[in-house]
This record gives sequence, structure tokens and C-alpha cells, in this order.
Amino acid sequence: MSEDKPSEDKSYPLDVLMRLLDTPQLLPHENPKEFHQLFNSFEAYGKAQTARDYIAVYQATVLTWDILRYHEMKVAVLSSHQRPALESLLRRTNEVATLKGAEAIMKVEADQKAKKWFADPATRPAMMKAFELAGYPPNAVQAEAFMRALPSLAQIDRLIVSAQKRLEVFLKDLEKTSKASAEALRLAAERAVAAKASDQTPDVKK
Repeated sequence: MSEDKPSEDKSYPLDVLMRLLDTPQLLPHENPKEFHQLFNSFEAYGKAQTARDYIAVYQATVLTWDILRYHEMKVAVLSSHQRPALESLLRRTNEVATLKGAEAIMKVEADQKAKKWFADPATRPAMMKAFELAGYPPNAVQAEAFMRALPSLAQIDRLIVSAQKRLEVFLKDLEKTSKASAEALRLAAERAVAAKASDQTPDVKK
């Protein structure tokens, strides 16, 4: 919140708000500074003046943060499937794959090559070439990871839709008392989500 606040800032609702901002309900890896930046961008869009305005800004921030969180989790889930996908491809394209009792050997070799893949990008072209020679596309690792992650991604998509609905219900209710504020916060949310998708910091519209 900006330092130049109206006298109403000393009211009980804003005291509660300040405590909420001091201890936002975040996951261990989430950055409070980013949450506060999101709140400040919403405050700028909504041009908060009264205690009620600030509370509305906070609620919209929390609801939008949920959407951003789920989008970030989709990326994390895909990333977490990269190594299992790579090891699976390495085992399937191993020259000894058809030999009896070769499973243990392939597992060790896949683990060693996977370590090199992530530690030294220079080793990747040779492995990718081997995948292509075996009939897989250039983006085989990403495709394999996507297929493995698909059930989880579908669940996260449902969470995103649910979070979007909660935000829209809140904004529709806000429209009854302040259509301008609702429209401003809706725009702020849309821009924040779009910025997250492109990995950019949301612009603050003055």
C-alpha cells in the first residue's frame, strides 16, 4: 500500500488488512515480495481510496494469486516429468534393449546419461540424434513428459477454472456497489495472468 493513505486507513478493517499483508498465506517456495507487488499493481488499477476499496483489492489479489499459483504448478509438474521421460526414452533406444536380462544395465546407463543431459547441454544433440534414428521426433522428451504429466495437468486445469470462477463471482458481486472498481480489478487480473504466461512482470497502469 502507498504511504499516502486517507485518515480512514487507521480504521479496524485496514488494521486487519495490514496484518494480512504482513503474513500472506503462501506456500513455502512462494515469495511474499511478489505477492505484495501483485497487491500494489491491483491497488494502482483500482485506485483504492477507502477501507472497503483496499479490502476489495486484497481479495482480488488473493483470488488472482491462486490462478497464478496453479499456472506455475503446471510448469513445475511438466518439469518434474522431464527426467523420467528422458530415462524412459534412453532405455527404449538402448541397443541392448532386446537382450534378455538387460534391464538392469539399461537402467544404470539411462541414469548416467540423464545426469549428463541435465549437467552438460553439450551432450544432448547426440542423444536427440539417437532418438530420431529410433523414430522419435526432435521434441520426444517434451512429448513424453507431457503425456506422463497429462493426468496431473488435467486436474490443475480444473483448479484453474474453479479459481477463475471464484474471482468472477467476487467481481460480479463487487459490480453491484462499484462497477468501475470491478472492471479495473478484472483488467488487473487479466493482465497479471497474461504477464505470468509470458513470464513478465505485470505493468502498473497509472
